[in-house]
Amino acid sequence: MNANQRSPLPWRRMVQQVAVVTVPLLLVVVLRIPYQGLALRLWLVALGAIGLGLLTERALAGRAVHDVPGLRMPWGWWRRPRGERVRALEELEHAVDFSLGTAFDVHYRLRPHVRRIAAYRLGLRGVSLDRQPRRAAALLGPEAWDLARADRPEPEDRNARGLDLAHVTRVVEGLDAL
Repeated sequence: MNANQRSPLPWRRMVQQVAVVTVPLLLVVVLRIPYQGLALRLWLVALGAIGLGLLTERALAGRAVHDVPGLRMPWGWWRRPRGERVRALEELEHAVDFSLGTAFDVHYRLRPHVRRIAAYRLGLRGVSLDRQPRRAAALLGPEAWDLARADRPEPEDRNARGLDLAHVTRVVEGLDAL
């Protein structure tokens, strides 16, 4: 079968596809629905896809497809396996992320982590976070102490702005200095 004797089936299918994408465009234009420019652009993209499909079909029409025996790649081979993450570290990362948003998250998400870390680091020096607050405040520094102290009041406005990244960095540096 040469090029002139090919089946008209691909052309018929193309006409049907063009009709299917043209009907919504006509409805948008006739009913004067907003976004007519967007509808026209989408219609042109659809026409391009239909034309590309037709050209691809014509180019590959006479070629046989053979399944080549050999190495088979398992599904998902392109993905790198995720390394094991420490759950507590992920929780701390989320607490820091959220604390940049609201005061509620600073008090209820980040503060417990800061208190736990401060209590541990102070305990290595023989200082109790709750029983020796003056000594703990002197060792922690003002930013870290503000979050770690037991009598820190709840925020009046829970939706107030959280901490900025520089403040969180100073808190971490205060904890790290222990």
